[in-house]
Amino acid sequence: MLVAGCASTGPQGDGGRAPEPSPQPEARAEPPPSPPRNEKTVRFGTVDSVRSVTLPGTDTGAGSLIGAVAGGIAGAEAGKGRGAAVGAVIGTVAGSLAGGALEDQLTRREAFEIIVELDNTGELRAITQETAGGTFQHGDRVRLVTGGGVTRVEKLAKD
Repeated sequence: MLVAGCASTGPQGDGGRAPEPSPQPEARAEPPPSPPRNEKTVRFGTVDSVRSVTLPGTDTGAGSLIGAVAGGIAGAEAGKGRGAAVGAVIGTVAGSLAGGALEDQLTRREAFEIIVELDNTGELRAITQETAGGTFQHGDRVRLVTGGGVTRVEKLAKD
């Protein structure tokens, strides 16, 4: 009874059929909006000093997981009988630690910490970037490009 009270009987006078929709003019597809163009800040300066640093490796957990599985299997194989369970546990823990350390070592990157004296304020700025950006020496003229929370140093061509 409740369900019947909620049912729609449709439009009156046309046998319960819904009216045909009136034809609409075809809508033309609008082109998608262009992506935003983010403004970046550009400053100029002189390299004060440069030193080599190592950026820490990544820790995705993959190395620890693979190490744990391999260590658990190896530990279970090493222990026989009741010792297999203990060997598996010890192997899992040791493998996890070793796998995490190996992942960290394999994903480390060489970089430079570049100290730049800004032309307009005389302030010093320290920027760390990977060595793929080129080499820098004391006295090099550089441009600092900052955008989205990231700053990179670019060497200016000598006149």
